Amino acid sequence: MHKFGHIGINAIDIEESMTFYREVLHCKTIEDRSHPGMRLVFMDAGGTTIELVYKEGNRELPDGPVSHIAFDVENLDCEIRLLKEKGIGLLGDPISVGNSRIVFFKGPNGERIEFAEQI
Repeated sequence: MHKFGHIGINAIDIEESMTFYREVLHCKTIEDRSHPGMRLVFMDAGGTTIELVYKEGNRELPDGPVSHIAFDVENLDCEIRLLKEKGIGLLGDPISVGNSRIVFFKGPNGERIEFAEQI
């Protein structure tokens, strides 16, 4: 079984989203990363991590509010091989983000799923 990593929520207004999760749900910011054209804010929700995903110019959410569901894996290359053996295509090549290597693929309902390996 893979360990649940986090859930990504698309944010139209990152500051408003952070305030909501902090003041209403009592989450604490654990990491705040800026990348060209986007900002990622990770918040602790009592042992579960919520990742707020803000993309510049995001005024509507055509893919809905849930960006992705992430699972931590020990060996990303092995997991990619198993996905391919099952006929599951990747949504791009693996990339390095912070201290993780990640890859995305779709579940049977079109949901985006992320596998993340700590490096």
